[in-house]
This record gives sequence, C-alpha cells and structure tokens, in this order.
Amino acid sequence: MKIRRTRRSVLTAGLATLALVLPATGLQAGAQAVVQPAVQSSVQPAVQRLPLGDANLPETRTTTQVAPGVTWTRIKRGRPDARDHWTVEVALLKDESAARSLADRLDDAGFDPSVSRVDERPQDLPSNQPWGWRVRVGELADQGAAARLVKDLRAAGFNPTHTYFTGEDGTGRTGPWVVDVLRVSAAQRQRVQVRQAQDRVPGGETLADMVKHMGGIAGINGSYGSDEEDGTFGDVAGLSVVGGKLVSEAVQGTSALVLPSDRRARPSVQRLSTNLRLRSADGAQRELDGLNRSPGKIRNCGGTGGDVPTERPRHDVLCTDDSEVIQYTDFFYGPTHAGDGVAVVIDKNGKVLEVRDRRGGTFPSGTTLLAGTGDGADWLRAHARKGQVVNVTATVLDRDGRPLTDTAGRAMDVASGGPQLLRNGRIDIPADAEGFNYPDDPGFFDYFGIHRHPRSLAGVTDDGSLLFVAVDGRRPGYSSGLTFRESAAVMRSLGAVNALNLDGGGSTTMVVGGRLINRPSDSTGPRLMENALIIR
Repeated sequence: MKIRRTRRSVLTAGLATLALVLPATGLQAGAQAVVQPAVQSSVQPAVQRLPLGDANLPETRTTTQVAPGVTWTRIKRGRPDARDHWTVEVALLKDESAARSLADRLDDAGFDPSVSRVDERPQDLPSNQPWGWRVRVGELADQGAAARLVKDLRAAGFNPTHTYFTGEDGTGRTGPWVVDVLRVSAAQRQRVQVRQAQDRVPGGETLADMVKHMGGIAGINGSYGSDEEDGTFGDVAGLSVVGGKLVSEAVQGTSALVLPSDRRARPSVQRLSTNLRLRSADGAQRELDGLNRSPGKIRNCGGTGGDVPTERPRHDVLCTDDSEVIQYTDFFYGPTHAGDGVAVVIDKNGKVLEVRDRRGGTFPSGTTLLAGTGDGADWLRAHARKGQVVNVTATVLDRDGRPLTDTAGRAMDVASGGPQLLRNGRIDIPADAEGFNYPDDPGFFDYFGIHRHPRSLAGVTDDGSLLFVAVDGRRPGYSSGLTFRESAAVMRSLGAVNALNLDGGGSTTMVVGGRLINRPSDSTGPRLMENALIIR
C-alpha cells in the first residue's frame, strides 16, 4: 500500500540543519553549520565514523533539530563496488561433503557452481566448527537474470533458496549505506510512546498515519507482527504494553525496549517474559495462554503449555496448541474468532456474566472475553460458570523474574523486538536463544542474521537518551543494509550501551515532520504495521 504524500511540514522546513562531511581517514576535525537566523552556532564534538566497510570510505552527515532535545541525522557512507553481482544460492548445508555432492550434481546438469565456507554463527552458540557450506550458481548483471536462472534450476530438479546481490552478503567492503538516526535526549524521553495501530487489534496503519493521528513529530516502526495466515492481522508477535495495558503476551525471553512511566527510571533493553494466570473462586487455577489473538496460533512460538513444535522462540514460525484460553481485552475490536469451544464474558471484577457454547461474537464495553479450546474449554465449563468469579492476573517479568512494574512504573510502554544487540556496552547477540536459528536449517540464521537487510534499531545511551535508527537495504547502489553484528557495531558507535533489533526488512520505516524520510524496500511502498514508536 502506497503512502499518501503530504506537503512538507513547516516543522522541517524551518529548522536548523548541521552538515558534516567526514574526511576519508580519522575523526571529524570540524563542521560547517547552516544556521537559521534565530539559532546560534556552536562547536560540535568529534564524530565517530560508522564502523562499516573499509576505513577510507567517504561519509557525510546532515543533522536537523526536530524539536528541543530531538534531532534527526542522515548519514551516507561508502560507494558502489563494480565487482558486486547477482547470484543464486542453491543451499547452505552443514556438511561439506553434502555441499560438494550438490555442486557435482549442478555441474553435471550444466551449471557452474561454487562452494564456500561460512564461519559466522550465532554468538550464543560458540564453536570452532564452520557454520556451514554455501553452494551458489551464477555471476549475473541484474535481478531479472537471477530470476531466470532460478527457473532453469527448478526445471533441472534443484530447489534454490534465495537470490542475492553480493553487496548484501555481509562481507562487501564498500556499501553504500544510508542510515537515519533519531536521537531523543534523556530530558525529553517522555515524548516517546508506543502506539498500537488504530489503537486496537485487529488492524494496521502506515507509520505516517500513526504519527499523524497521534499528533507526533517523528516515529519509527516497532515490533514484529502477525498476519492473516495467523488469524489476527495487527496482533504484535511478542510483548506489547501501551500505557501500562498489556496488549500482547511475550515470546518468552526475547528482547524489548522498556519506556518507564516513572520519570526517575531510565529506558532499558531487557529480555522479558509474561506470567498470565486464571484463578476461579472455587480455587482452581490454570495458565492464560495469550491475549487478543486467535486461539491455538502462536506467531514466533515462545509460548507455554505444550505448544507444537516448540515452546522456545522460533522466529517466523507459527506454533500451534489445541488447548488454550485466550483473553480478549478492551484493545480488541469487533467479533472475536469463531469456532468450537467456549466463550465466557466477565466484568471488570471477574464476575462471569455470560457463557457461550461456541467461541465468537462481540463483548460489551467494560468487559473482557475468555475463549477456550480443548482442555481450556473444559476448564472454563467447570470453573467459570455464570455468576462465579474468575480473576485474571497478567505480569510482565524482567530477566530476574521480578515484576517489571517495580522498576518501570504502572503506566510503562514496552515494544518487543529481537535479538538483543548490545548489553552494557558490549556486543551481545543471543540469536539462538531468541529464536533466530533453526536447529535443522543453518540457512535461516545465515539469511536473517549474516546477510544485510533493511534494519530498524533502538538503543539507550549511557545518559538515558534514546536512539532510533533506520537503515535502508535491498537497494543495490543506494544502501546495502546491515547484518546483526554490523547493526550492533553501528549502535555502539552512535553511543548506545544497550540496543535491540526491531522489525526490519520491508517494515523498516521512519517518518520525520510528517514525511517519510527513508526508502522502504517493498515495491508496493510502506507496509501496514501493528505498532510503532512515536515521538510527540
């Protein structure tokens, strides 16, 4: 869906802009400011060059003051490399002999394969062994030629996995890169809020519309989301808390950005979980499986209670569970998911007002609805009869298992992402623990973490300032995107001590002053998204 263009905002048209051109080597030695009449120039601190590619690459920076304590910096670095080309990846295999055998079959079929070793692996799976062996075919001039080669390979009985521009391999030394940085000072951090698309589930909005409807001055896309195949478009696939209200349960143990409501507390990046429980007045208890989603469909996995195929986080996988209880809260709009099972309407005190012998339908304002399937439906039939009281408790827990409200306040905002990139100033990327590695498929981590993609990143500096970064990618000759490790290094160079990856790829979007300022990678334009981080 293409974004509706608006006139350039007066906000950005009349602001002071500082242009920095970094020399080919060394740090920034000086800066020339283009200053509006009412703005005084000042000596700018030295700027650390982005740790991307060769050290002598050209780099320029332009900084605009968006509001007091809020700046937007556009960084351009590098140049195209004439040696880069398109190629087709047929497989990434753990065993070298299997990779060589595949290459022999490709050669016999008339193709010209190459085999290369891949050493980078998830940081939390250390080993001296290679991660795998890459089998590729072709050195092609354009994406169209790569697509034709894919058809030829399939016709010959092979199953290629990806087409790649080699500048996005993660090993290219020249880029180029386009990086947009929003910095919100510690004194202004209360300007930043998590916004749910349309203030409800289901639903979706472009980032530009979310910023506009909230009266914001800037924003960046937020968490990973679900889609129609998952049954609940607009549901965040992970933890989401808006103004202290839990909208979506955690993918247990994955990273999130915490924006405290307590002004004395600093923003943080933490690996969080949720503890959701039901307790009937008759003393019976059971877990509450999730919020505001279709029962039995757990996007990105990481749930509890027998989910299949795993209760561990597994990114982009839909886990299932045929025995669940889901709560629909006041964030849910419209009819709930219909089907076999039980639906129970309860008031704000937990009193059961209505019991339905099938799931589905709406529920009155001021109430919530519990939907049960399988054993969950049996529990509701036995312990949530009309007139009984069923208490629901929902607690967000920090990495030490303590209630997050103890340190972040009751009206906090939380936007999930993953994986973590920085912890206490060190590159710390638990990609395996957070679900970005499939045990039976080394190609997933290779594609998602080792290759360069558009990235949206969030971080916290040592003084409590917030950094939001959008890096364009999948645009050969314009911007190459980043790997996980490059993302961590960039965030550290910009001053973050704790940072995480947000939803990226075609979702990477940044808006400043009412206009889209980056180039989303989807040919159809900016995506509809589930939530966003908005600066008011």
